[in-house]
Amino acid sequence: MFTMFNYVSLNLIMWSHITKFKIWVVSLFRRFVYNIPAMNIKPPVAILGYGVEGKAAFAFLQNKGIKSVTVFDENMKSENRSRSDVEFRSEFKNLTDFNTVIRSPGVHYDRPEIREALDAGVNVTSMTELTLEIAKERITAITGSNGKTTTTALAADILAQHYGDELIVGGNDREPTLQRAISNPEHQILMEVSSFQFADIHMSPHISAVLNITPNHMDWHEDLQDYINAKNNLILHQEKDDWAILNANNENSTNLAKGAPGQIFWIGQKKGKRWAIWKGDNLVINKETIINKKDIKVKTHPDTIAFAAAIGKIHEIPNEKIAKAIKKFKGVVHRLEFVRKINGVSFYNDSCCTTPESSEVAIDQFEGEKFILMLGGSSKHSDFSFLAAKIKNHNVRVYLYGKEGKRIKEAIKEAGAEDLILRYNENKDFAEIIEDVFVTHSKKGDSIVLSPACASFDMFENAKQRGYQFKEIVENL
Repeated sequence: MFTMFNYVSLNLIMWSHITKFKIWVVSLFRRFVYNIPAMNIKPPVAILGYGVEGKAAFAFLQNKGIKSVTVFDENMKSENRSRSDVEFRSEFKNLTDFNTVIRSPGVHYDRPEIREALDAGVNVTSMTELTLEIAKERITAITGSNGKTTTTALAADILAQHYGDELIVGGNDREPTLQRAISNPEHQILMEVSSFQFADIHMSPHISAVLNITPNHMDWHEDLQDYINAKNNLILHQEKDDWAILNANNENSTNLAKGAPGQIFWIGQKKGKRWAIWKGDNLVINKETIINKKDIKVKTHPDTIAFAAAIGKIHEIPNEKIAKAIKKFKGVVHRLEFVRKINGVSFYNDSCCTTPESSEVAIDQFEGEKFILMLGGSSKHSDFSFLAAKIKNHNVRVYLYGKEGKRIKEAIKEAGAEDLILRYNENKDFAEIIEDVFVTHSKKGDSIVLSPACASFDMFENAKQRGYQFKEIVENL
């Protein structure tokens, strides 16, 4: 007998196929419109910033046969200036002389030179915006103040269960996806994105996950609202068939729903038609149990698992495949990464933790365990008061170093937990710092967790270099 259940199931299947067919048609249309020798890019072209995206932009323009290119970078390395196939300039002047300007994420979108170019009718774009122009209906984008890299890595493993090699993963400090999006018009695209990339974009991906929004990059954004606005651009320009995955327990993420034109998938509370929650130790999505915490090997925030699983559900990945990917997931380098155990002391590398909120997450993952938290680095103008309160409430021993160590020390003192500070080491010798934590302050059964809550530029080129040095030093202890 043809039941109501069969009728609903058939309609869901038909809706799914219609949606996929629509995406396929739109994708082909975009490819026909944009996959011309120069897309919307008219020479002469200026590239602002010559980091990962700037170099990718230059390679893309070369591939498109565009020769009239000038690179602007205020911190240009001497070895790049020797190239004969491009002009390099260190001062951001005369951008109105160009028809197209491609902005790298690290270059602030509101610089006076860029505003002047926009007023003059110059097309100011970015690698992210160009990718959206040709493939927005194929893009799943993940952002958040904390946890986006681990969530992206797990989501990639889940989606690979279905798409295999027909999945493009990129964004943020990964390889930009533009050229692969053009070359593979049927492939799905998973992107980790930052506020820098979306600050001035007026397009939104088909699926956008906003894990959380807490004060971050206040050295780049005008204020917290400016930062929130950048995140909101992932949601604001969606259509009714698109998806926003939002954190029901993070106020700033939740507030994005007010202006969301698409569908909402809620994480953390039973809200709306689609939701994912942790019920005890079980991850439940719309009454279906996905996985139990005992089957998860990696130390990570529970929201990481929930958001990645929600992405899998929207992509119609079967529950058993989602669970299989989660069970096999071993985490991401520099993010609560186990390094080794020496004489009963375990070492964890969480170097890419560059915000106080990330360190708070680390504290939660070691709940009930004995551990020492290594904090410090260069400034992002963060507020350490909430971290200090958590350190006090959880009785966490801390070892401070680096430029921001002094500010963290003051915050912990103000919280009334000065006795938890093992030492503030002003020495810039990282090997000496790590050896001191291990030899002088740790005991058998402890974990030493590098979860700095700060950027790394006072002592290192970036957070990754900090993490690699930490691991190298620990391996040689």
